[in-house]
Amino acid sequence: MKTLRQVRESKGVTKAAICRHLGISKPTYDDYEQHPERMRIETAKRLAAFLGISVSDIFFYSKCN
Repeated sequence: MKTLRQVRESKGVTKAAICRHLGISKPTYDDYEQHPERMRIETAKRLAAFLGISVSDIFFYSKCN
């Protein structure tokens, strides 16, 4: 599985586009990329729909290869 950053980049989506869509600041989104577990579930649902992924992809990515 990919990290949130890898998913965003693979889809060609900018941080600015996500921030606008979610109505959050860039520092807040930066924190979510580093620590997705800090994201509220409603925000995760909106982000997942925007990126075309499942919520579990946000919270349950593997850091191991």
